[in-house]
Amino acid sequence: MIKMEKNCGSLKCDVLHDGTKIGHMDGVNIIQWFVKNRYRYTGTFSRFITENPSDSQSGIDVDIVLLDKNLVIRNARVEWIKSPCKNGTFHADKIESKV
Repeated sequence: MIKMEKNCGSLKCDVLHDGTKIGHMDGVNIIQWFVKNRYRYTGTFSRFITENPSDSQSGIDVDIVLLDKNLVIRNARVEWIKSPCKNGTFHADKIESKV
């Protein structure tokens, strides 16, 4: 059974890689799915801006901090990025509350 449970979004988020801030994402939306007895998280972003252009690539594992919601999206793998606009999608392992 596939069931969409929750969704949330944020206009601006910090992006961390190995505990250090590498940039920010704009227009982040995430959906929590319940598939085959476990939760899955998929999301989209409208822009991914990094301080080092080599960090802005598909396949990078990052943590996304939703500043206005006090949530952290852990181990988000960026699946694809469209070059000119820098928008794309990601899958995440879990969502945690930021303390």
